Amino acid sequence: MECTSCGARQIGEPMAKPDVLLPKLGGSFAAVSCVLLLAFTFLAVWLFGNDMKVGRVLLVWALGDGTKFTQELLQINPKLPYYKIFSYDAYRQMFFLGFIWIPLALLGVWLGRRALQRAKTAPEEYGGFRLARVSTVASSLLLVMFSAGVVLQIPDALERSRLKQAAATRAAMYALHAEALEKYHREYGSYPQELSDVSRVNAEAVPNTDYWENNFTYQPTGVIASRGSAISFSNYKLISAGPDGKFDTEDDISMEDGIILQDGQTKIEKVPASTKSFKQ
Repeated sequence: MECTSCGARQIGEPMAKPDVLLPKLGGSFAAVSCVLLLAFTFLAVWLFGNDMKVGRVLLVWALGDGTKFTQELLQINPKLPYYKIFSYDAYRQMFFLGFIWIPLALLGVWLGRRALQRAKTAPEEYGGFRLARVSTVASSLLLVMFSAGVVLQIPDALERSRLKQAAATRAAMYALHAEALEKYHREYGSYPQELSDVSRVNAEAVPNTDYWENNFTYQPTGVIASRGSAISFSNYKLISAGPDGKFDTEDDISMEDGIILQDGQTKIEKVPASTKSFKQ
């Protein structure tokens, strides 16, 4: 027999099909590999992340404090035996790496379900039914665990973000006080009547907006002298409207004479009309 397209000729009888066909296990092994990858990477990050604190604590617990190695660990950090926030570290790692682990867990579920379906419909061709079922369940549990870890950490992440934004705003207010307002006060014996007046003592740009890019509200207070058209102020208030961009609300951040005021002390007081007439 000769092939009409390429001219190849048959030189022997075709091989007979084997009596026993081994089922394919690639899909099941792929699903299990995904589960193992997730489990081992999570444990590795949990144990060796955060300066290996969890791993060092477990070593001290397992080996005791009588070995030279654990004694060196305790010299570096004597508080290791009292470290008990393992769940916080786990949730923290889930939150920061959830964008990797959750898709991998979804992939594991998909691979396991596909291998399970193939083993059901064609058992003579595809094997690993139990392996696929176990990997599907394990991937589903990991998916739920990682998703819950991300969801539970969202409020804490938002709170950390809020504190970071407020800290950046306070830093800008301190910089404005030290680099402009205090310089003006030392130069002229008075705080400026307008925030723009600080350009007289500091030509460089100083922060006049908060983290949310809203302008600070500045108001001089404590009129101590008035001579002709000049007016002097002994105090001032600097106020940020906070994340909502509205004054006289609970999230306002207020500074008075270089000191950040506590909550509830941020109400804006308008400059009296008598002092407005002395603007330069």
